[in-house]
Amino acid sequence: MNWQTIIEQSIAMLFPIALVFLFVYYMLKSFFDQFNRQRKQELRVKYTAETLPIRLQAYERIILFLERIKPESLVMRLAANNMKTIDLQRAMLENIREEYEHNLSQQIYLSHDAWKMVTAAKQSMVQLVSSTADEHNPGSPYMEYATDILDEYSSISDDPVSIAIQYIQKEVKELM
Repeated sequence: MNWQTIIEQSIAMLFPIALVFLFVYYMLKSFFDQFNRQRKQELRVKYTAETLPIRLQAYERIILFLERIKPESLVMRLAANNMKTIDLQRAMLENIREEYEHNLSQQIYLSHDAWKMVTAAKQSMVQLVSSTADEHNPGSPYMEYATDILDEYSSISDDPVSIAIQYIQKEVKELM
């Protein structure tokens, strides 16, 4: 037998084997790819089912935080008889800080943009409380100071707190 015949017969035998091997390889690859996709989908569904209630609760807490740092809420909650301007200012700043610190962990469940808006709203309220207090005598009764804060807040056209609330409501609607 010559080498050429041996090579031709070997190729004739190896070609079908290679075809069968390629067919089996692609079938198995397709099967495992489909299995992996299905497994990832199952994990995604399970993850969503477990985290969605937690995320919704985080959004609820942030909305509550934003509502609580609005000036009308702060003044109604914190103002007391015989309070001075400086006392109300300190109480409001401390309350905003405490509320914010209490809700810091919620940023894990919010989008980066939503958390930036929450932080901007908080900063805006701190600035409003401080800048309005600068216009008043610290020892004067709080009523004029409180009225000025409420007036100043109501005159803001692009209120950061309301904008943050609207953005968070939009995100929640997208989750559902």
